Amino acid sequence: MTRIGTFVGALLYHSSGKSFAIVQQLTFLAVLAVPVLALAIYEPETTSWPGVALGLGLLLVATAVVVFAPRQGLPRSLEWVVPVTSILACGICRIATYPDGAVISTLSLVPALWLVVRFRNSGAAIAVLMVILTITLPSLIMLQEPLNMASFSRYTVLPVALALMSIAVIGILQRMEASRSEMERALAGELKMKNQRERTDRLLREVGENLNVGVLVMDAQGNDLMTNRAQREIHAVVSPEANPDPTEAGHLLFHTDGTPIPAVSRPAARANNGEEFDNFEFLAGDPGPEQRVVSVSARSVRAEDGARDASFLIFRDVTEEHHLLRAQQEIIATVSHEMRTPLTSIVGFADFTEDSLLELPESPAREDSLEQLTVIRRNAEKLSKLVEDLLLEQQAVVGRLTLDLDEVNMAVLIADCVKAFQPLAAQRGISLEVDLESDGEIFADRLRISQVMDNLVGNALKYTQPGGHVTITAGAAWGEAGGTFVQVADDGPGMTQSEASQVFTPFYRAPAARQSATAGAGLGLSLSQSIIEAHGGTITVKSAPGEGTRFRFTLGSSSARGMYTVGN
Repeated sequence: MTRIGTFVGALLYHSSGKSFAIVQQLTFLAVLAVPVLALAIYEPETTSWPGVALGLGLLLVATAVVVFAPRQGLPRSLEWVVPVTSILACGICRIATYPDGAVISTLSLVPALWLVVRFRNSGAAIAVLMVILTITLPSLIMLQEPLNMASFSRYTVLPVALALMSIAVIGILQRMEASRSEMERALAGELKMKNQRERTDRLLREVGENLNVGVLVMDAQGNDLMTNRAQREIHAVVSPEANPDPTEAGHLLFHTDGTPIPAVSRPAARANNGEEFDNFEFLAGDPGPEQRVVSVSARSVRAEDGARDASFLIFRDVTEEHHLLRAQQEIIATVSHEMRTPLTSIVGFADFTEDSLLELPESPAREDSLEQLTVIRRNAEKLSKLVEDLLLEQQAVVGRLTLDLDEVNMAVLIADCVKAFQPLAAQRGISLEVDLESDGEIFADRLRISQVMDNLVGNALKYTQPGGHVTITAGAAWGEAGGTFVQVADDGPGMTQSEASQVFTPFYRAPAARQSATAGAGLGLSLSQSIIEAHGGTITVKSAPGEGTRFRFTLGSSSARGMYTVGN
């Protein structure tokens, strides 16, 4: 559209350059001079040579003005002179060759349109006025027949046609300029958006490169789309230059207990399968002082149709924090172990004292003492349970959890758990139901799995309101030979995604539990996860505010990962 506008403007004496203006003016001079001189030569009896000389002379002067004008053209205040002079010259030549040269009047439309294009409405007014003065009025004055409507219309059609053409040309030019302005605005907007996108991309790249956490973005097929400096440094550790197998399967990734991580269980593979997780820790690199501890979280990016469009992983080097935490855990384990002896003594002497008091005659003092001993025993047993959980948690963390594996019937184990918690459920008005889809046996530590069941069912009853429901479901875990799943679901208050992602963190308690002053130290779920993973299984949680919570763990028939002792 811009090129068309420039071309049309140039043809209509638009300010498109001095060279083109000269060619344009010379062309008009030739177009007018050829028929006028031909009439003067071949029709001398009807031609006025002084008039021809005057008309062509004015046109030559106008042409000379264009030729000798400055490079930037005439001042705007004098630009009207050339087209007005050209119209006047055209009118004089018409009169000098009249009546044979009457058709020359149509040539006056060319400079008239120059005026319209250059000066718009004022140019159109001047052009129509000049045509009337140089063409129409002289024609009416020179009219040899009586003036009537037909003759009047014949000589006034030219200015009327010029006026209509001027309106049309002005409208076309205005639309062209509006389109050009709109296009320029659109191009300016696109350029601005492009600059903003480039700036945003540059800032994101700079921010990503300078983050102290590694970032890996993969498409839906698992191809790397973006990495940053920190992630490349971690990748150099898990796949050094001397590594003979630079593929994913050859990367040096280990569980925190030192066992290799299977390729299908590695963070990138799990994320590529659509899995989302938080704070999965692994050892990166060859065992030794250069080995690093890395924590990784994964999230999926969804397209508008809900399909997974990409995945991104965030890697953090937590080596220092890990070593510090290990040191703290060792201290906790040591302190907990040292507390077992005095706690055992407290409980033992409480039992001995109680037996001694029962041998005394009944009296108010004896009853008060027995009641006080009951409080001492109850709190000592609570503290002993906490110490046992702390010791067990620390053993799991450092990979020293001992398992006594045997054939375990899950139906019997679940029945024992329900029998133990049924009085509490009845007391709180909660329905405790069991749905056994199959009756299978697994190879596991009966005591530890019972501990997991007690933690899950106890939590479900603890956070479910009176009148609620807790359901235990168990059955075959499809896809795992001989495997079994157990699910404990409640219709309690539920948790947010952020809270659910932290429930397996030691000592973590959800805000709702803290606000309601629900008893607990926040070790049960962390310990449950350690026990299940030590068996080679998995435990997950799904929850939403107001929709309850569902814990599910799966155990296979294969031998457990980690250190254990096989019983029987």
